Amino acid sequence: MSRGWLESFRDAAAGVGLAVRSQRNVRLHLLFALAALGLGLYLRLGRAELALVALAIGLVLGAELLNSALEALVDLVSAQQHPLAKAAKDMAAGAVLVAAAAALAVGWLVFLPHLRARVFP
Repeated sequence: MSRGWLESFRDAAAGVGLAVRSQRNVRLHLLFALAALGLGLYLRLGRAELALVALAIGLVLGAELLNSALEALVDLVSAQQHPLAKAAKDMAAGAVLVAAAAALAVGWLVFLPHLRARVFP
């Protein structure tokens, strides 16, 4: 039986909530995301710049959610340590690292000119 879009949305929101409650790194990324958005509003970034920041935030949080899901799945199917389980977890964590590095580059390119203009008018 096909489920409706509202039920699917509720399940997805529950997954995000579970990740926020149970994953320290998700909470840390959310803290940085709120700080970046707050700074963006304070600096009165343009729409395109805010869109880039929001996209970078979404990329990092999405990668972190996928990493958390993959880690849970690997733990479910492989109770004992296995080199392939470690490889899967390490690569998923690497994806988060790549996304975070890209977000840092976006933040640097977007925020630095605005901060420099405020400090050295």
